[in-house]
Amino acid sequence: MNTREEYLHELESRLIRMFRASRDGHKAAPEERHRLEGFMQAGSFLGLAAGDELKSLMNQVHVDVFGKTIQDRQAEQSTIQIPEAIDYSKYEHPTYERGQG
Repeated sequence: MNTREEYLHELESRLIRMFRASRDGHKAAPEERHRLEGFMQAGSFLGLAAGDELKSLMNQVHVDVFGKTIQDRQAEQSTIQIPEAIDYSKYEHPTYERGQG
């Protein structure tokens, strides 16, 4: 395996780990996201992969993990309904004043 192939393999592994953690409800720490972005920028700077190739790999891994593109998932998340405001007024009085039930 040459350096380019090793780089792309390592990048794919890192993307899989990050997307799987996100899918499982674990938000990546900013340091981890920045480290991954830096790894991708370094690969581009060193000529191991072009920017379009990196985006394509990231999108492919995202589809593999989530079953949808990054754009589809972002659109889905932006249209999530926010529940109506919850009425907390019944909690304005101490519990002993609220009575049973």
